[in-house]
Amino acid sequence: MNDSKRKKKNWLVVAILGLTVVLFFVGMNMIHLKNENREIQARLDREIQQGIAGEVFRLHVIANSDKDTDQKLKLQVKNKIVEYLQKILKSNADLEDTKEMVLTHLQDIEEEAKKTVKAAGYDYEVHAVVENTYFPDKTYGDCTFPAGEYEALNVRIGKAQGHNWWCVLYPSLCFIDDTYGIVTEEKKEDLKSVLTDEEFQEILKNPQEKPKVKIGFRWF
Repeated sequence: MNDSKRKKKNWLVVAILGLTVVLFFVGMNMIHLKNENREIQARLDREIQQGIAGEVFRLHVIANSDKDTDQKLKLQVKNKIVEYLQKILKSNADLEDTKEMVLTHLQDIEEEAKKTVKAAGYDYEVHAVVENTYFPDKTYGDCTFPAGEYEALNVRIGKAQGHNWWCVLYPSLCFIDDTYGIVTEEKKEDLKSVLTDEEFQEILKNPQEKPKVKIGFRWF
């Protein structure tokens, strides 16, 4: 092999090795960017969820089980509690007023639920408590509240192992006809008034259609 061919061969080997090294670092960089993308998105999602959670107060009624009879009972209890809350909560109550009123009447709320359960022919225990609880994504009408911890009035019936009924007690999305799963524009305005624009837009998005953060390419 003459010098010219040898040089070309050596150059080709060096080029291939160089390209391999470049592709390796490009691949590592892309993996790093994807991980960074996920971390930033998770942090942004957390911040938005925490912002929403800090401005709303939820109501959950958890059924004893998923049996049809227990689910029907859950709705009866829900109706009674919502009816009672509608009587004691002022229309102009803010978040703190709502929480204070619920805590003040917590024993009465529990008693109303117990009466409903007993009148329906069941002997289930009922417990009402205000607490921070982790909840998955929850959709109410066309409003979806992201997964995370929220402060809520939780009413547990019996073993509380069934699906729950839920609503937003403040702002007062509970006090609407939810037969068709629709949140009126008026109620959306109430919700919008206590959230930032970013938080409100997050609630209106379908969880499966939420855009993710995109980060431009860079070298290490």
